[in-house]
Amino acid sequence: MAQSFSISTAQKQNLNLSLKLWLPMLQTSIQDLESYLTNLSYENPFLEVKKSKDFFTNFTSNGISGEFVESLALYATSLNDKLSDQIEDETLFPTPNSKKVALEILCDINENGYFDGDIEKIAQTCNVYKEYVESIRQRFSRLEPSGVGALDLEESFLFQLDAFDRKIDDELYNFTKKIIKDISHIDKYASHHRFNDAKDIIKYFNNPPAIEYINDNVQVIPDFFIEIGEDIDIKINNAYYPDIKVKNPFNTKNENIKEKLKEAKDLVNLLNLRKSTLYKIVLIIVEKQISFFVGGELRPFSMQEIASELGFAESTISRAVANKYVECNLGIFPLKYFFSNAVDKDLSSSQIKSYIKSLVEYEDKEIPLTDESILEFIETKFSLKMVRRTITKYRKMLDIPSSKERKKLYKVENL
Repeated sequence: MAQSFSISTAQKQNLNLSLKLWLPMLQTSIQDLESYLTNLSYENPFLEVKKSKDFFTNFTSNGISGEFVESLALYATSLNDKLSDQIEDETLFPTPNSKKVALEILCDINENGYFDGDIEKIAQTCNVYKEYVESIRQRFSRLEPSGVGALDLEESFLFQLDAFDRKIDDELYNFTKKIIKDISHIDKYASHHRFNDAKDIIKYFNNPPAIEYINDNVQVIPDFFIEIGEDIDIKINNAYYPDIKVKNPFNTKNENIKEKLKEAKDLVNLLNLRKSTLYKIVLIIVEKQISFFVGGELRPFSMQEIASELGFAESTISRAVANKYVECNLGIFPLKYFFSNAVDKDLSSSQIKSYIKSLVEYEDKEIPLTDESILEFIETKFSLKMVRRTITKYRKMLDIPSSKERKKLYKVENL
């Protein structure tokens, strides 16, 4: 078994961790970590941040080509970066509460730009009413890219219509809105004298809303490398952990300087704690899902299991696994992929979701499968009884629109 990173209880107590420093560092992706720490160093004269000495040498040992290294230098702003910067702007989110809720919502924005989280759960996490969370989500309609934060295609198009940067009259606005709400039957509006104008507006919309940030060629940087043989070998990707140190640690009675000096020392320890925490999470995942890593299926497994074992809140584990990846002989996977609820004994929800995805992929686009039809297929294949609302929940988790919405989508694709 590979050696885990550790930090003593005394060290943890002495850190007196600040949520302001700890949670953002834990949640930040590995490729953004250096940038995050560098920004902190601009405000702290004692903090020095440098690229890891292993940054380039590790690529050779891991078989990563120089071409890949060059592509990293061209790393573009991610959807998460783009939205985070706007959330920090106090125009739309002027209070600490509104920012906190917005950042929780951001955690549940998928790669397509849609919100696939649980409003009620976010409300509980932030200790606010769910109506307040929904009001904050609605403010995402004013963020770029337009349409982000929407629940589905229809709401995304409505968000984009409201943010449309060309001048349109009330008649055209209302007519376009009407078409969007009934887009699966767009043909019936063809005789309207404003039909072509409305269609031109809809063609201008992004579908999905974050399409400009979806790049199949973007290199995903794994946080850990996993090798399964006679033993489990987990290696951290140290090449992306910047070297940080405390500069000029002299004695002083100036309280402001003391505070900055302590912050710099804490950050050094927090970086090690980040490694330790993520390592322990990955180790538990590998041990619980060992069948997957040797070619089997995922077993039922929840974040709460890890939270209980490590003594963290489930929301902290959720932040920790966000934007984190592991590389194994099967490929590169996000940590969130390994969490799957139990459906029936050893049958996990991931197996059901995988089957739903394949059914929709090969469905008749003229007559998309309803949730009831999908339910029948699943009950036959897996010999179990389920309810339709469970299928609906899994479909939404996969970011698959309803049969009506898919029919609309197929129509839009043929415009």
